Amino acid sequence: MLRPCLSLLALCAAPALVAAQGNTLVLLSDDLGVDIVTCYLEGPVVAPTPNIDALALDGVLFRNAWANPVCSPTRAHLQTGRYGFRTGVGRVIERNGWALSLAETTLPEALGLYANGPVADAYFGKWHLGNPSVGGTAAPNAAGWSHFAGTETNLYKPQTYYDWTHVEYGLSTRTQDYATSRTVDDFLKWRKTAPEPWVAIVAFHAPHDPFHAPPSHLHSFNLPNIDPRMRPRLFYRAMVEAMDTEIGRLLAGLGAQRANTNVIFMADNGTPREASVSPFVPAHAKLTPYEGGVNVPLIIAGPIVKKGGREVFSLVHSTDIFSTVLELAGVDQDTLHANESIDGLSLVPYLTNPKQESLRKYVFSELFRPNGNWHSKEIHTLRNDRYKLIRFGLQEPYTLQLYDLCLDPFETNNLMGPAMSSSAQDALRRLRAELDRLLAS
Repeated sequence: MLRPCLSLLALCAAPALVAAQGNTLVLLSDDLGVDIVTCYLEGPVVAPTPNIDALALDGVLFRNAWANPVCSPTRAHLQTGRYGFRTGVGRVIERNGWALSLAETTLPEALGLYANGPVADAYFGKWHLGNPSVGGTAAPNAAGWSHFAGTETNLYKPQTYYDWTHVEYGLSTRTQDYATSRTVDDFLKWRKTAPEPWVAIVAFHAPHDPFHAPPSHLHSFNLPNIDPRMRPRLFYRAMVEAMDTEIGRLLAGLGAQRANTNVIFMADNGTPREASVSPFVPAHAKLTPYEGGVNVPLIIAGPIVKKGGREVFSLVHSTDIFSTVLELAGVDQDTLHANESIDGLSLVPYLTNPKQESLRKYVFSELFRPNGNWHSKEIHTLRNDRYKLIRFGLQEPYTLQLYDLCLDPFETNNLMGPAMSSSAQDALRRLRAELDRLLAS
């Protein structure tokens, strides 16, 4: 990752009157690292992503955005603005395991509580935060979303992108529509009659497996007639391009509303190892705490952005999307933080002020199992502007790794050992103290 180095609770107050900044559209990709998106200029073998690139040209590209290394925790971040050790979502949610508690204040519920006027809301595509005992097929609706059309989880076998179970109004039907296209169709159908302002999340399955050949009109690859698992990188990139093509159709489908809509594009975790290409390390890809697993694309474009076409190198986090969407919808941040115990910070200051200094000194990620057991921690990772600490284990003695991301962006040289420099020792001490403070909060 070749990037330049970076040199609560109170009684409810009367909400400030903050105007909504138009509509907000969140586009969420599944399993997409910065190495694959063309405009990041980090990977040697990218997918054609002209529509995502166009968002970057008009908006703000965040270089150091972190998520969790796997999907469900990041999705819980977007819904609650809270870290996994608070919500109990630390791994992929299984059908009969822990799910996101309905006691959590979710994004649409926060809109209802704190926005100064009605805001229409809808969610489309992959949910993966409920289970049969927590919401079932209506889990997104039980979590507060007024409208949902999509899927409960991944496209698990025997489902494919061309044959899968579609859920709407809590009812399941089998469809042969291409999943990426159907997700866009569902959003555009809803958008036609949705009152403004609105907030919508469009959560694509792509480019998560099963790897496959998308409809030929959606991509430019000459795909061989073989099992996609034999050449996963090729088929994966075709799936990314197909998603980008459909993003273009979605944005065009906004019509006149496009000028009044802020668009947030991000991914839930990094590229899977099957699709990683050197110098990115497959063993440091999705499911791991390394940069290939946690550093994700994040681009925001729309009328809120001042001086588009720029990059922000400050540390930001997937929990920040929660607060950002709420501020764009007119929710006063002081009121929000006074009444909700959240970890996210609004990114709006970066959008409106090209000279905004970093709002975070540290950024955090984690993996733990089983979901719901806050004491069964497995991996925590924390970084500052230069150094990154990874801590493995449930209790002392931990296994520690320390990396200098300025000199070693692919995390190949663990600095732990007797030859540590004084600056590395100081960074280790500070990062360990901050990690302990965070987890005790």
